[in-house]
Amino acid sequence: MKGIVFILLMISAFIFGSLPAKAQEPFFSYTYDYWGEPVPAPHAYLPSGRIDGFTLGIGHFNNPRDLFVTDDGRLFIADTGNYRIVILGNDLRSAEVLENFETPDGTQTFNQPEGVFVAKGGDIYIADTGNSRIIHLDNEGKYVRTIGTPRADTIPPDFVFSPMKLAVDNAGRIYVIAAGVTQGIMTLDAYGVFRGFMGASRVTPGAMDIFWRAVATEAQRERMLLFVPTEYNNISIDDEGFLYVTTDKLSFWDIQHAVNARSRDDRVAPVRKLNPTGVDVLRREGFFPPVGDVEFDYMEQSQLVDVSVTDYGIYSVLDRRQGRIFTYDPDGNLLFVFGGLGGARLGTFRNPVAIERIGEQILVLDSMRASITLFDITEYGRLLKDAVVLHRTGDYDASTEKWREVLRRNSNSDLAHIGMGMAYMRKDDFSTALDHFRLGAMRERFSRAFQLYRREVIGRNFGLIALMLLVPLVTFVLIRRRNGKLTGKRPQYD
Repeated sequence: MKGIVFILLMISAFIFGSLPAKAQEPFFSYTYDYWGEPVPAPHAYLPSGRIDGFTLGIGHFNNPRDLFVTDDGRLFIADTGNYRIVILGNDLRSAEVLENFETPDGTQTFNQPEGVFVAKGGDIYIADTGNSRIIHLDNEGKYVRTIGTPRADTIPPDFVFSPMKLAVDNAGRIYVIAAGVTQGIMTLDAYGVFRGFMGASRVTPGAMDIFWRAVATEAQRERMLLFVPTEYNNISIDDEGFLYVTTDKLSFWDIQHAVNARSRDDRVAPVRKLNPTGVDVLRREGFFPPVGDVEFDYMEQSQLVDVSVTDYGIYSVLDRRQGRIFTYDPDGNLLFVFGGLGGARLGTFRNPVAIERIGEQILVLDSMRASITLFDITEYGRLLKDAVVLHRTGDYDASTEKWREVLRRNSNSDLAHIGMGMAYMRKDDFSTALDHFRLGAMRERFSRAFQLYRREVIGRNFGLIALMLLVPLVTFVLIRRRNGKLTGKRPQYD
């Protein structure tokens, strides 16, 4: 018996010892189903490396606060605590340090710069936060101008200008997120002249607000703000000129109510997409509004601090509180979630503050760890992205095949069924679309597909339906007439 047991142990050791060891992943990837339950999903992105100042040979980063990637793949880093801007080549290995610049008044330096943006022509705009100004440099890093504190009747005389983040459109207009500003985004024209605020969130006044404004004097009304909009914390701009902004100032109860009500209202929206007039046009057609996690306790509510947008409207938002990246399609459907908080493990963070993309690679800046983590897309993630892009470009047959591949790797994917249902809707195959919308728990689209399918069935069988209705009517009339003749009475009709 001892010999038999020994042989069995040796066989087991040989079998299990020959299996490849699978490394434990640094985080849990998931999505949410219709009922708000987290559903495990394959990894769409996995960490592939980390960049810090020490490995670049320029000294450790100190509380870096912002990232920007140019069209040619260069990476700009606002190294806030070191009072400098770091520029990495497209190989992400060579580094250039920008610590000072020459002006007509002499050499000047930065003071805790928190934001950096590079315009299409290569001009560099830096939110020099500690110096209460914006510095404009040309594509070679030479000084162009200084934009100081904006002046206007709507800005208090004692206003302290503390620009944190900024974006510049193709016309040269500058959009600024400044500390303490709750009226929205500060807009400056190409000459740096203040033109007003835009994108202020709508806040519904309470009964007491309306009462006090009604009884206040004219002078008191002038000093009184009717609504106090939410303060934004970051801004991005896409190739079409739409501004994406985020805020982490919304209350727990407002977010909870928006999730429970599946709200599409932009008044409680931690991420917004603003058109040139400042109107939020972000689509919220998913199971839940894009708020990050939809299942959370009081101290687990997502705090969205940055957004990165692709060419086809797919966007990723960064959750500072939980260290997660939530990626949505243009309609607001959640594609995938990855990342998390942790110790020194690659792929986890301590205080993530900015997110950017280089091609399909995602970069996340951690201010506390003073490093940038690189994430590479997986085959599953590429399938999701390709399926969405193919649908957006009108190639519905190809998108259907991609969604089928997604389902082979993740049979729990409601989004794959929804994507296939939308593709079949576009091909006027309403019956098949109904099946997929049912499996994907997409009730509104199911109802729409059912209406179109019912119309199609009625149209296809109109002659038969008309005949089925006409035969009983004719039969009824003939019977009434026959009965009238037999009784000698004229039939009466009601």
